[in-house]
Amino acid sequence: MHPLALAASLTLLWHAALFAAAELIPSQQPPYLGVTLITLATLPIPLAAAVAMGDWRYSGIAPMGTATPALWTAVPLFLVSAVYLVPGIEGDAETLLRLALFCLVVGVCEESLSRGVVQQALNGLGRVRAAVWVGVLFGLGHALSGLWFNRDLGDTLFQVVSTAAFGFGYAAVRFHLATIWPLVAAHAIYNFAQYASPGAAHWLLQLGVAVGFVGYGIWLLRRLGRRSGAEAHLAAAGTG
Repeated sequence: MHPLALAASLTLLWHAALFAAAELIPSQQPPYLGVTLITLATLPIPLAAAVAMGDWRYSGIAPMGTATPALWTAVPLFLVSAVYLVPGIEGDAETLLRLALFCLVVGVCEESLSRGVVQQALNGLGRVRAAVWVGVLFGLGHALSGLWFNRDLGDTLFQVVSTAAFGFGYAAVRFHLATIWPLVAAHAIYNFAQYASPGAAHWLLQLGVAVGFVGYGIWLLRRLGRRSGAEAHLAAAGTG
């Protein structure tokens, strides 16, 4: 199967599991419990795909012992959450704890899919094209969710753009890491900072964050390109 067809199929299958779970599991009471269980129901999809695609460590779900993760590349992903924490957070301790668990589950399930098996499937296209398609599929996945759950069309379209930028930036970082778990943590904190905020951030701020993700992703991919070129030059020099 073509890498893009495989990646798109995994994305569709993941969302099919999400929508099926949403029909079966009450999502309202108690706070965040239903949506946590609904999201958790999608986890078997990337786990099964990782096993079916071969050595499941290459999906990033487990670290690869022979690689040295460039963990510093994930630091900006954590720092950007501070933008949404400026107004503070609201909610009682129990609600915030439930929210934190929900955000962690979202981070695990979405990263296992998108920066895990989807990115693994797309690696054959080259890093730049793979990162672009990871972002595009991540954004389109949020479009599917927006349409299925009858969200406002304007909000959904804006979310598609912002999540595509998010997905591209995270994909670029993933190329520097041997595992998805720093991305899981950053993703969870990013969502928590937004959901716990007393109000939605201004659209200009959100657009600025999206541009930042794209810019950072491009810079990281260019770093990889320069490093690969230097390694190839050294290898050629050593064999000359």
